[in-house]
Amino acid sequence: MKKFLMVDADKCTGCGVCELTCSMVKHGEYNPEKSYIRVLRNEDVNTYLPIIRSGAALCDLCGACVDFCPEQVLKIMTPQEAILVRRKSTIGTIPVPMAARVEA
Repeated sequence: MKKFLMVDADKCTGCGVCELTCSMVKHGEYNPEKSYIRVLRNEDVNTYLPIIRSGAALCDLCGACVDFCPEQVLKIMTPQEAILVRRKSTIGTIPVPMAARVEA
C-alpha cells in the first residue's frame, strides 16, 4: 500500500522535535544534521516548513517524527486519506505530501 507523509505547515512552530527524533531513531544520537527531515526556517516572517532532506531516500516513513510532533504537523496517510484532506482544505491551509513510500 502506498503511504504519504503529509505536512500542515501552518501549524509548524519550528521546534525541531521532528529533526531530533529522526536522528535519534535512525542514528542513535540527537543530531539534526543526520536527520532525514529538516525544518526550513524563515524567522523574519515567522514561517517554518518541514521537508524531507534531499538525498534522504532512506526515509522509510517509520512515523517517529509524526508520533513526537507536539503540534501534530505531520501525518502518515493513505492516498485516499490525503485526497480527502486536500479537498477539505481552505486557501492558505493546504497540507502537502512530503514523501511517498510503497509498502508490501
